[in-house]
Parts: sequence; structure tokens; C-alpha cells
Amino acid sequence: MIGDSLTPAPPPQYRNVQPTFSGNRVGGSRLSGFDEALVVVADGMGEQESLSVFEGRGAALRRCATFPIMSSLGILYSVFTHYLGFQAGMDEYKVMGLAPYGDRDRHRAVLDEFVQLKPDGDFAIPLLSANKSPLERETHQGVLRLLEERLGPARSPDSDLTSHHMDVAAALQATLERTLLHVLGEHRRRTGLRRLCMAGGVALNCTANGVVLRSGLFDEVFIQPAAGDDGSALGAALYALRQERPAPPTGMRMPYWGDGPTAAEVDAALRDLGPGFESSRYAGEQLIPEVIGLVERGATVALCQGRMEFGPRALGNRSILADPRSPTMRAHLNTVVKQREEFRPFAPAVSVEDAATYFDIAPGTESAYRHMLTVTGVRPPFQDRLPAVTHVDGSARVQVVERDSAPLFWGLLREMGRRTGLPVLVNTSFNLRGQPIVRTAVDAVATFARSTLDALVIGDVLVRRVDVGPAGTGRAEPDGACGVDAGAGSGRTA
Repeated sequence: MIGDSLTPAPPPQYRNVQPTFSGNRVGGSRLSGFDEALVVVADGMGEQESLSVFEGRGAALRRCATFPIMSSLGILYSVFTHYLGFQAGMDEYKVMGLAPYGDRDRHRAVLDEFVQLKPDGDFAIPLLSANKSPLERETHQGVLRLLEERLGPARSPDSDLTSHHMDVAAALQATLERTLLHVLGEHRRRTGLRRLCMAGGVALNCTANGVVLRSGLFDEVFIQPAAGDDGSALGAALYALRQERPAPPTGMRMPYWGDGPTAAEVDAALRDLGPGFESSRYAGEQLIPEVIGLVERGATVALCQGRMEFGPRALGNRSILADPRSPTMRAHLNTVVKQREEFRPFAPAVSVEDAATYFDIAPGTESAYRHMLTVTGVRPPFQDRLPAVTHVDGSARVQVVERDSAPLFWGLLREMGRRTGLPVLVNTSFNLRGQPIVRTAVDAVATFARSTLDALVIGDVLVRRVDVGPAGTGRAEPDGACGVDAGAGSGRTA
């Protein structure tokens, strides 16, 4: 028997096993660096709860309130996501992006019946009780049936989006924001705490995060960048670490915690690239003007730099960059490069020194925008000048970039500002439709090769197509934008 010849594995060592919400609350609070804060975990469901509020002082976390699964804001949002023709548990961010196109008040009365605010920061979601049988509780067919009775037929995934769907999305988003403020306001009043930590899948709703930050309830807001289920593992690890080595909370900066390709891995991946590409190696900061020169001429440029980001957002190490001044860039990225719904917005990245100039970011709150988890307004004078990153309601999901955390990305932004007067770039994740964000050098090169992207920056190597011009036009650039500038001090590597 094969089993008889194998050495038995040692028994696994389990310790400090933490429920989902415990892991998220520890991750949310320990990484904030706050010595005291209100800690809120809101998700679809944990073991028995869907939203919990804690009072954090020093190393202690005292539970203030818990809401059951039948009051789950996460499940509510997911069921509406399904009703609107998107994939529940996956596409909630699409509903968030659709909401600004709609009228938030048109279905307010119906949503107020579905989600009822009660005194003392309490709330209930009677809509979820429409699931009567075990099958309905698994599929939410009872809730979906009631939604169709009150709001009309559900949208099929392949049908057009209408103003009705936009109005429903807007009403849902407004209800989420109103309910969160109701809970947070009460517990802010009770505890007197002026700092907030948020985690759980609901904390990935960037529009709601922006509303909370601008509400004035809290002086500082920290959202753990991997706020979904992946944050549970992080929190459990931090909990175990705290048991062995107690220490005050240490504030995190950027979650560049994943794999980082070595120079040898980059060279090996590039050897498999095939014809039609030109690769050049640049020393130090010489890479920066080359990349921005391409972006300025309309090219889309992918970055694979250093260690991968932990969490759902690409923050400059696994990103696609483009010119935010282009009125056609959003449509090009959505339809040609990423092949996704045309209504979806793109995020801007901006250097920290310039953030408050172009976006509605109060001085001293820049750190809340490091992880691209908070929506704010584009300042009116710049909305027309930044059409690729300004959403229909004048908002943007901003990433603020600091030199010490991401020197190359920061340098690119500053060079963009020097050349164009706008130190802003489109930043979207380096992946194609249906694909996760690239992780390894092999992933990056293979994805770039089968895409319509114009250039790839991987390590200190700039790879350009020699058969297409910027933004996938199919034209070679006559000024050498897709070739090698002999005066750039670069050396050919492939």
C-alpha cells in the first residue's frame, strides 16, 4: 500500500483559533496604530453575527453591540446585487459604482420599510425574514420574490441597465450609508472615542467610507486594506503574535507583503515573450521620464514592481497606469483593455503633497486615502481636466502616494505633474477580465503579451510593443515612443 510507505505527518498544532469577527477586529485595531478607537466589523456574516462594535482602549477590546445575521447589511447588499443582475458575493462593487447614476430618493420609502432604524443605534432588516424555508434561506428566493413585488422584475445579467436599475442601486447605497452613520453616531456618543477602525466586507464600500470620514463623527478613520475575509487570517496571526509578544499597536503603512520577483525571474519570464516586443533596462530614476513620456502620449502602461499588494486593491506595484486627462481613456480601458462594464469608474493616484489641491481631502486626513478605500470629491476646477478618473457625480476613489512607501510610483506622479501640471495618474489593477491581479513575473509577462496594453515596467526593464502605437491604435510611434531612445542610457536586454 502506498500509504504504508509514507512517513506520517506530525499532527497539526492548533492554537488561538479565532472566529471571523475576532480576527477582523484584531486586524483592524492592531494595524491602525491608535491607542484607543471605536472598532466596527461589518460583513455578510460571521459565526453568529453580521456587525459588531467594540470599544478599544490600549490592548483591551470591549464588545459594545452585536447585530445578528438577520440584520446583515452585507447580505442585504448582496441580495440587491443579485436582483440587479450581478453576481452576489463578487460584484457588490459594481452596484456601488452604478449608484451615482441614479436617484437616491426615488425608492426611499420602500428601502425604509426594508431597513428600519430604531432608537439607540439599533436597526432591523425585516426584508431578510422573507426567506421562510431552508432552501430560501440558502438561495434568498423569498427576498428576491419580495423585491420583485415591490420594485419590479429582477434584471437578467445580460440585459441593458436602465434608469430604474440605477435608482435602485442609489437607494440601496443611501440606505447603507444612513444605517452605518446611525450605528456609528450612537456608539461615538456613548464611548466618546474620536478614532474609528473598520473591517469586514462592508468596509470595502468606498463610497460609504467617504461619507463616514466626511461626517465629522471621527477625527481619524483607519480601514484595514484587506477588510474582507482575507483580513480574518491576518487578524488571527496578529492575535497570536500579541499573545506571545504583547506590544502597543503599530500603525501600518502600505500592504506590500506578497511575492516580489527577483531579477533572475524577470529575465527568465522575458525570454518567453516572443517577437513583437522590445525590452530595455534603465538605471535608477532614468526609467521615470521614459514611462511618463509614454503615458503622456496616450499609452497604457502596466507595472510589476516589488512585492505584491495584500488585499483587493492595486496600489502601484501591480497596476495599470494611464493619462487621467484623456476624455476617451476610461472608455478605452473599460472596453478594450479590461473588457468590463462601461459605467465603471477608474481610480486616480496622486502624490501626497498635491492631494488636497485636486481632491476634497482635508489636511491631516491624507493617510485615510493610502489604500484606495475612500471616495471623495474631485475639486470642481479639475473635474473637466481629469475626465478619466472623475465619476458621474464628481467623485473619485483616490489613492494618496508617499515617497517613502512607493518611491517609483511617487516619482512617476511627480514627473507627470512636472510635464503636464497635473500630478495624477489613472491607477487600475493589472489584470484582464476574469483574471486575478498578476502575482509573479511570469503572470505579468504573460498577461501583458495577450493584452492590448502598450508597455510593461517590470523591475528595471521597460517592455514596449513595436507593432502598436499608444492606447492600442495599431500604429507605431514615429517619434520612437515604442522604441529605444538612444540617449536614455539604457541597454537592450531582449
